Amino acid sequence: MVVRCLVVFGLLGLFQASLGPLIPLLSDREHLTPATAGLIVTGFFGGCLVSTAVGGALTERWARGPLYIVSILLFLCGLGLFALPLAWPLPLVAVAVAGLGFGGLVLIVNTVMAAEGVTYVNLVNGTYGLGAAAGPALISVTHGGYLYAVLAVCLLVSLPLRMTMPAAATRERLTVSPVLLLFCAMLFCYAGVETGLSSWEATQLRAHGYAPDTASALTSLFWLGLAAGRLLVPVVTRSWTAVRILVTALLACAAGLTLIAVDVSAPAGFFLLGVFAGPIFPTTLAWIAATLPHPRRVNAVVLTIAMLGNATLPTLIGYGMQATSDLALPLFVAVGVFGCLAIVVALRKATR
Repeated sequence: MVVRCLVVFGLLGLFQASLGPLIPLLSDREHLTPATAGLIVTGFFGGCLVSTAVGGALTERWARGPLYIVSILLFLCGLGLFALPLAWPLPLVAVAVAGLGFGGLVLIVNTVMAAEGVTYVNLVNGTYGLGAAAGPALISVTHGGYLYAVLAVCLLVSLPLRMTMPAAATRERLTVSPVLLLFCAMLFCYAGVETGLSSWEATQLRAHGYAPDTASALTSLFWLGLAAGRLLVPVVTRSWTAVRILVTALLACAAGLTLIAVDVSAPAGFFLLGVFAGPIFPTTLAWIAATLPHPRRVNAVVLTIAMLGNATLPTLIGYGMQATSDLALPLFVAVGVFGCLAIVVALRKATR
């Protein structure tokens, strides 16, 4: 089952990563502004947010089987609709349906892997990054279309036949504490970093003068870096504390943002930003596991807030770029980076 979960997460990563490079292509095809086309990211993560929140509110009986089945069906339906040459705004509806299934699957897989240990959380998120690296390259070749139909078939074949949440030893009662709120704020701000960069990388590269297909293909560099960061950094920094890893990664991200502001170094800058940002999400999950009870409901809360950030912050960045410049991405992402840094400092004091 673990191997199948890794494959499933790789395919989920491929789908999410294809949305950013699709924005300029959809904008050209439907004659939309980039910010309007970027609403597919908001619609997708809006669906994710709803399903993650609902999954956390379900009773144990409904969360340990039906949630998995319903999530599969919704995601496959969304993929099938998205594969069709639909006129705007129907692609927005299709991607929102896919998001409903996606959010449930992310909640289930992360919870199941967390029960296996922190190493598996890093591993599964690393394979997510590897799958995501293939998405932009495939978009540059196929321009979407049948790619999503093929992805739906591959996902259907790869899905585990059975997946259940780990049973809770006692009835779960969620306590909202200042520490939990800080962790939620941390993942909300981080969404502006990861999803902001991945959603608008192709637009930023096009503004630097790269051809549309080249810009879409180069988006894979960020996801390759993200996978490398999640698979390698935990090994290299095995003796480091969570605070040390996060502070180092965030400061490196702040430095890396200067590279994507220059046309020549932008592709390498996005790769390095992926490496630096890679360990932030898994390390935060590990820190949560060591600090708070880690049942499904806590996972659902922090992931729901992360999805809220994914649904809102990229759109705000898109409209900010539209109002200023397509080259302003580093400035908007820097807000999320320094927000995360401030929250890590507050968490360090709160969890002593």
